[in-house]
Amino acid sequence: MRANSLAVIAVAVLLIVGGVGGVGGFVQPSAANTGTASTNVQPADSYVVEQGEFCHPIEPLTTGGTVESFYDYRNHETHPEDVDRMYSSYGTQHLQEDDTSLLFLHQGTDGMSLVMIHDQVDGETEGGAVTFDIVGLPAEAAWVVQDDLYDGETNMATWGSGDGWASASWIWSDARTDGGAIQGGLNDEFAVTIQPAFNEDAEHYDNDDLYDPEFHGDGVIDDWEVLSGDADDPDRTALPSLEEPVTIRTGTCDSPSVSYDRTDDGTTASIDRATAEDRIALQPTAGTADGVTFEQVDVTGIEDSASVTFEDRQPDDLPSAPPDVDSLSSLTMTGDSIQNASATVTVSVEAELLEEHGLEPDELALYEASGGEWIEAETTVSGESGTTYQFTAEIDSLEAVTVAQQQSTGSESAIPGFEVGIAVVAIALLAALWAVRSRDQ
Repeated sequence: MRANSLAVIAVAVLLIVGGVGGVGGFVQPSAANTGTASTNVQPADSYVVEQGEFCHPIEPLTTGGTVESFYDYRNHETHPEDVDRMYSSYGTQHLQEDDTSLLFLHQGTDGMSLVMIHDQVDGETEGGAVTFDIVGLPAEAAWVVQDDLYDGETNMATWGSGDGWASASWIWSDARTDGGAIQGGLNDEFAVTIQPAFNEDAEHYDNDDLYDPEFHGDGVIDDWEVLSGDADDPDRTALPSLEEPVTIRTGTCDSPSVSYDRTDDGTTASIDRATAEDRIALQPTAGTADGVTFEQVDVTGIEDSASVTFEDRQPDDLPSAPPDVDSLSSLTMTGDSIQNASATVTVSVEAELLEEHGLEPDELALYEASGGEWIEAETTVSGESGTTYQFTAEIDSLEAVTVAQQQSTGSESAIPGFEVGIAVVAIALLAALWAVRSRDQ
């Protein structure tokens, strides 16, 4: 064999040795577990509203400003005396109707927002009382418009928020509005469920602890409408019920339905009309620790219907972390009809937290609970913002996950001893090449 031929073979073998096991200690995911093959991905640029069996496509109301300027909430703290300020929304007067609650998406210069408005300013309404519990919200979602919110005992609206949810209880008098807007994390896939309580079911309807318990004047909301399309003259669709939950989500009426409800310790996602090939984006709770946020769980393998409950806690039957490492955060998942489900988990970790633990981003891994122990999952650094790193990992079951340092950062061969054998062959070829060259000289 000629010397240059042996050199080519040796170099090729060395390239094989260097390529086995992936790059930087991460096993490269295959098409089967990345969601890129044989899965149905739901569109994130179309929207529907659902209530029970009712489903209707909608379009955001788009304007050239922010949702705050569009809503134009006015009170004594935000506007001078010579400006109308009936503690109401003035920017949406053209949309408002007496004894009617409005629900819609707003697309503006500040992104996508979920907006709700009750009643009509300067109308003939006698007032009203409403409570909304809004569940399935992304971690960064928050109230950006609060009608009413100001200092003083006369402000009787109450606002709440927690991990994956936000709430409001309004009470208003005649010829005024109440409502608000939520923003954050709604520019991508989402499903947000409103658990409503109108009129006598509202928290403040018979609340004697208020500054003025009769502020609503026995006024009622008779209709609940969702708006769609032109911001100046939108389409109006009456929702079938004032009692049943309503979900606004990305996707179509043919895609799987996802809705949310609060539990004592977390949130539950209910899935309907799914096939095993569908990739369903679920909003988990954030996790057990600050600095780490479980952002999304993309599930496949669900047949027809299922439910997943997310809780910020360690699983009961497992140690708090894999052996010899410290857990940064954990998330427990339980549910019905999820035995065959697998998922891609997206989690973000603040760079400052990694520095506190003396870790580089490529030293971090997600572990999944399986068979009563923690198993290191395929984990990749999928994004970086400067202050936060984003990671994705493939898991084979929905039980629990935790974020911790990798137990081993070395690359692993798919066949035990394979890399060692290849290395031996490479050394033998290099020795043969040296012998040939020595003989030819």
